[in-house]
Amino acid sequence: MSSTAMDTEKRSLQNSDGAGEHAAAPELTKYSSHEQNDTLALVKQTQAGIWKVEAAVNVWGPISKILLWVGIALASYMYGLDNNTSWEFGTYASNEFGHANWYSAIQCAMAILLALGKPFFAKITDVVGRAEAYAVCLFFYCLGYIICASAQTMGALGAGLVIYEIGFSGLQIAIQIVIADLTPLRYRALVSTLTSVPYFVNFYAGAQIEVQIVTSSRLGWRWGYGLYCICFVFAIGPIIAVLFWAQSRAKKANLVYRDSLAGNTFLQKAWSFTIEADLLGMLFLGATITLIFLPLVLAGGSYATTTWTDPAIPAMMVIGGVVAAPAFIYWELKRAKFPIVPFRLLRNRTVLTACIVNFFDFVSFYLTWTYLYTFTYVATDWNLADLNYYTTTQSLCLTFFGLLWGIIVALAGGNIGYKWTLVGGLALRIIGVGLMFYARSHYNTAALVMTQIIQAAGGGLAAAASQVGAQGAVPHQDVAVATAAVLLFAEVGGVVGQAAAGSMWNNVLPKKLEQQGLNSTVIADVLGSYTYARTYPTDVRSKLIAAYGEAMHEMLIPAIVFAFVAFIVSFGCRNFHLTGAQNAVEVKDIRGHTIEGEQSIEPELKREL
Repeated sequence: MSSTAMDTEKRSLQNSDGAGEHAAAPELTKYSSHEQNDTLALVKQTQAGIWKVEAAVNVWGPISKILLWVGIALASYMYGLDNNTSWEFGTYASNEFGHANWYSAIQCAMAILLALGKPFFAKITDVVGRAEAYAVCLFFYCLGYIICASAQTMGALGAGLVIYEIGFSGLQIAIQIVIADLTPLRYRALVSTLTSVPYFVNFYAGAQIEVQIVTSSRLGWRWGYGLYCICFVFAIGPIIAVLFWAQSRAKKANLVYRDSLAGNTFLQKAWSFTIEADLLGMLFLGATITLIFLPLVLAGGSYATTTWTDPAIPAMMVIGGVVAAPAFIYWELKRAKFPIVPFRLLRNRTVLTACIVNFFDFVSFYLTWTYLYTFTYVATDWNLADLNYYTTTQSLCLTFFGLLWGIIVALAGGNIGYKWTLVGGLALRIIGVGLMFYARSHYNTAALVMTQIIQAAGGGLAAAASQVGAQGAVPHQDVAVATAAVLLFAEVGGVVGQAAAGSMWNNVLPKKLEQQGLNSTVIADVLGSYTYARTYPTDVRSKLIAAYGEAMHEMLIPAIVFAFVAFIVSFGCRNFHLTGAQNAVEVKDIRGHTIEGEQSIEPELKREL
């Protein structure tokens, strides 16, 4: 930041409402000894990252705010672009190395890390700070892509992608945590959804960028990784710079009660980090998720690389369920001082409801979506461009309807709750899945497209409402871990949904093809590659379409059941108005100041516990 900008910042601070050297810190000398003890206990229980971000909000003015939001916008755009195109870079790379079949196994590991990264980075943001967490995300992201860009073997590519996925997962949740820190409930759904708006551009621009990179003799897939690595430095750089600057200035103004780990020596701080970040709990969680869900994906998912007859598959699941899971639960309940998944949060019915809803909603979604492209390719005569647009319909509409609800909440001025939006959104999801029963046997464009629009409308409303509800139902100290818990359950639901879809499809489709009286050659051809379906005469193809439709019907039955489960569970959340508070428990603004006149849900939460 230039000296001119800093001077402008200082002038704006002098006139800013509530900002200044003594804006946040209560003087302990003002209180009785009992009140001082309560305050000191609060300081000890609240981790450094929370104090830092609340103090930081008190010291910045217009310029630093603009830089921060510009950084979040750039990071969101690059995140969306990367998400749209990086898969293709890996496909080209694995083909070049002659190990295309290995890429699916790598994706399995990446799917697990995407889920595990959520609670890990939520802890990093609380233990050491938001700026530090972004820096760690950027480090892993860039290191992973540098390794990918310079990889000469499939093993090196896999290592790079695994390291990259850690940073990518961290960035995903870090953006949402910082938004939760810096926006009141009234505007949070709107701002959170705005981070997905670049998808409207990237669904087209991403494809064009991807083609230009991978088909260029001068660039190629290596430059795809390299360019993204460079761009992310400039995208995330403003966020890191502003947050570090604000934290430093707040510390100089004595606004930060606690800004570092306990201890004076390196070993003491390392031990403090191990305890506060709950690294042992993270190890148990990682072992549990990996041993239980990796076999599901490897044997039954859309990336299946083995079969259920492999003895290693049930062995891993037994060890995960009988050994790792109980060890994790015991540690988190009895031993962990700062649990990575605080089970006390699951006694908060709103957080628990949001977690369960996201799990079953994602299972239902992946049962309907995993093989939607394959089914539509066989059942229609759409060209590849139209098929690609169709498969992005739900993603685009999810963003649109989530944004629309965010605007309505922002304009409502704190006079609207979130619960009935969540319930209504999940009801729309059921209608959308139900319509797929009709669309799978009536292949007209209107029916197929409406299934995606209706599901997206419900999904966009439900996703935004469940996250805001979970964040609003906990104090600021728990916002990061509550967000991580909701996203973790969603990711695990996605893994289960993909595994269930893959297992059902691979077992049901061959039987349906046989029931249509097709010969073994045709069956072998279409099971090997669905693109053969369009090459057969009309009479054969009509049988293929019927078989694919019946296979889709079998997958829609559990999908609509799980959608109903999510809908019924959603009634369990506690409703509250989305006001100008950071959360509905402490009823404080984003600077940590109590808002007079606002009603807290704290008494109801205490009765629950």
